[in-house]
Amino acid sequence: MAPTGPTPRCQHTSFTDIDLTDFGVKQIAATGRALVGSASTNLIDPKTLKMVISSPRTRALHTQKLLFESVPSEELEHVNFVVDENIREWDYGEYEGLRTAEIKDLREERGLSRDWEIWSDGCEGGEDYKQVTERVDAVISRIRDVHREAFEKGEDCNVVVIGHGHILRCFAARWVGREVNCNPQFLLDAGGVGVLSYQHHNISEPALCLAGAFVVPADETGADI
Repeated sequence: MAPTGPTPRCQHTSFTDIDLTDFGVKQIAATGRALVGSASTNLIDPKTLKMVISSPRTRALHTQKLLFESVPSEELEHVNFVVDENIREWDYGEYEGLRTAEIKDLREERGLSRDWEIWSDGCEGGEDYKQVTERVDAVISRIRDVHREAFEKGEDCNVVVIGHGHILRCFAARWVGREVNCNPQFLLDAGGVGVLSYQHHNISEPALCLAGAFVVPADETGADI
């Protein structure tokens, strides 16, 4: 899940520790009420939630708080809440706070190509795709351990990851074994929810869930469906 920040989408904000916008607060609170709960319309039943992994940034931790504020605290006592540096945003280095056009202008001034993409070129003074891949893979390995244990016990198991725009697209790509040295071509809106899963309930067959969060419960469909 991607928090909503106060800067324009085209502005690169990583280690600058900003909070959610007022709109973002309302958006995430509404998302939380729909996402987590015991009703048949909720995507995640608190009983099945094993772990919540959050970026250490203020906007991510605020998102975490808002997501679960409507869930009684006793229903979350079994959940392992983790703050993990590995799911922080891509480190933009010298490009922090700049828009794409400004980054290209800066690169041209330095004799570098204007034909810049973060995926293949990385960021001066920041990270490249290899460094990002290493830490995203560490998060995935951590999650797979949780899922593997639950699968072996025959238990339902959900894990929530709260991160940021670029890093979560890398996370989704690496989930299914794709390299991130080129644009993975995944869209994720600020405040959006994506769903990753497995085919055939098999830990060795990770997959993207194309239905996402929008699945109508069977008891709400018409008899003719």
